[in-house]
Formats: sequence, C-alpha cells, structure tokens
Amino acid sequence: MTDLLGLPIKLARTIDGPCAVCGETAVVVGAGAGPHTASLRCLRCSRHRGWLPKTVADFLADLVIRFGRPAEPITIRNSELAATSGAPAAEASTAP
Repeated sequence: MTDLLGLPIKLARTIDGPCAVCGETAVVVGAGAGPHTASLRCLRCSRHRGWLPKTVADFLADLVIRFGRPAEPITIRNSELAATSGAPAAEASTAP
C-alpha cells in the first residue's frame, strides 16, 4: 500500500463529519498498524480520523496503478450502486 501513502481523500459520505479539531473534511492516507491496511489522518491538523478499509485501499491502489496519482483529492461518497454491488464508492477528478 506504499503507493497510497500521502494520497489525499475528501470524505463525503453521510457517516463522515468534519474533523472535530479543525473542521477539515479531507484526509491523507498514512501507514497501517496491526490488522489495519492504512490510516486516515486529517489533511490540516494530522489528527487520526480512522482506518481505510482493505476493499477501498485495493480499489484506490488499482486506480493509482491504472491512471497515476490524481492531482486533486479523490472523493469517497455514498453510492446507491456501491451499496448494492459491494463496490467502493470513489471518484477521481479528471480536471486538468
């Protein structure tokens, strides 16, 4: 998962609130610990925000391998399709 270290992600799921310390909604992927694939830390204040699920980490790693690291943060959001298919809901900006 070293390809994901430092990757910025904007959390836009209904279960995600802004950081309790600084109000930021974006996180960066950090190192995992124990059984966790990767950590999520606040982009602004570096507070621990949670753990990146392995299914989402695998999906993001595949995106990075296929298309390279995105210039903009990847947005993770709720998706009706992802909820029914089991696929993670993520999108990468294609803006120049």
